[in-house]
Amino acid sequence: MKRAPRNAIYRLDYFRHAMNPGKEARVRALLRVWREVAVLESRYQWRRFFETGSFESSGPARYSHLVMAYQHQMIRDQVVGQLEGWIRNRQQEFTRLVARSNLDEALRHQLHTVNRWRAWFSRNPVQMKDGTPVPDEARVLARRIMRQIMGRHRKPTFGQIGMRIDVRGVKIQQARTSRAFSLWLRLMTTTRGQRIEVPLLPNRYAPQRRGAFRNTIQLTERGDGTLVFGLAKDVSGTYQRQREAYQPATERIALDFGLRTLFATDRGDLLGRGFMAHLAKLDRTITARAAHLQRMGRRPSSSKRYRRDVQRLRSFIRREVNRVLNRIVERDRPAHLVLERLNFRAPGLSHRMNRLLQNCGRAVVRQKLQDLEEKYGVAATIVNAAYSSQECSACGYVDARNRDGERFRCLWCERRIHADVNAARIIGRRRSSSIGSGLVTKAGVLQEAVCRFLERYSRPRQGRSGPEGRPADPRWTNPYFKEWCASVTSMLPTSAAPLHGAERQ
Repeated sequence: MKRAPRNAIYRLDYFRHAMNPGKEARVRALLRVWREVAVLESRYQWRRFFETGSFESSGPARYSHLVMAYQHQMIRDQVVGQLEGWIRNRQQEFTRLVARSNLDEALRHQLHTVNRWRAWFSRNPVQMKDGTPVPDEARVLARRIMRQIMGRHRKPTFGQIGMRIDVRGVKIQQARTSRAFSLWLRLMTTTRGQRIEVPLLPNRYAPQRRGAFRNTIQLTERGDGTLVFGLAKDVSGTYQRQREAYQPATERIALDFGLRTLFATDRGDLLGRGFMAHLAKLDRTITARAAHLQRMGRRPSSSKRYRRDVQRLRSFIRREVNRVLNRIVERDRPAHLVLERLNFRAPGLSHRMNRLLQNCGRAVVRQKLQDLEEKYGVAATIVNAAYSSQECSACGYVDARNRDGERFRCLWCERRIHADVNAARIIGRRRSSSIGSGLVTKAGVLQEAVCRFLERYSRPRQGRSGPEGRPADPRWTNPYFKEWCASVTSMLPTSAAPLHGAERQ
């Protein structure tokens, strides 16, 4: 079997089918068996993971009474791929948690070693680089941390997955005699020698994507129960030519994410201003429909209208994110994008809407950034955005009172600017700064920002009182500079020491 190149890039084009009821029943029967085997395989893989610390990507075929050997291998690849991705995310979370902890350096190094080898639950000894074994106390702590991290997230389930079938189980054919259907799928069943001929309805957008179809499909059952076939198209050659033709005009552009304004750039652009208003409108519709269904004793997910509204929300988020990021790339042609770690939550929206945004929003942005990198070579960096909305991009003074909604007014240098644009400029600077690392705690970011400001302005500012009766030096009433205030006050005469917030009252 000819293997695809390792750097191949695939995109899916979705087609609706035109099967008669008999063919559709056979395809659904194959899908049920596929899901049943996937559930059994996931149980085996989890058991093996907790025993050995790894998943099994190859080996003897199991469940031969349900599927053939090559079908079991495809199911195993699909299950292990999802489980590996889930564990990889938890592994990164373990790294961030340990790096931000106040544990001593030796213990953190031991925990990082256990995490690197994924030996949280393994019974085999783990050695450091110098050959010394990791003590049992560190192994026990690593196991407790990982169990806590895994307990925060829902494990992948496979009872409703689709089928991902490669050339061993499907063949894509161009229609020779039929005029109504241009593409046919020859789908293999669980019985040797039997196949299902599936006619596909035309997709008017598929010819716009240049590339050749591969004999790989993805069968998905949508929320309304309809079956959709995704055909993989190899776009490696097209993307390679686009990357070579792309000439960056800007070294980098920093973006600040917000639901009121979708993205603000460090150049002063506010893109997607109506994003929040449309979300609020969809929120009222989805929340009202869900409440009505619950009063009737029905689950919201059982309603076609509710699923349609949720799908409309996801389509809107995907469309807006793609539109804004495409506009930035086409107009400014950056070589690099700098973003904060996205948090799709807004206090003005319902709990249900925030949950839907969290589940959909991050994945949409992540997929779009990957697409831009593959298509144009535009790299993306995620930085730590803690206190970026409170830090002044002109002087570096950080104060919670600097920001008031969308308005930013620095209490130190009196700079006035849109709050999201100011945050975007802070995010852009943190790309090459140590505090931009995701391994730095929120408290560490604040401490570093305060120290950098005090390096420039270490002495108290003298002069008349500022606006609204504040002292000329706002640090006297800023809790972030409490230690500086104490050190300066101890060197001043009692009569010259300024009063703090509680004493002034």
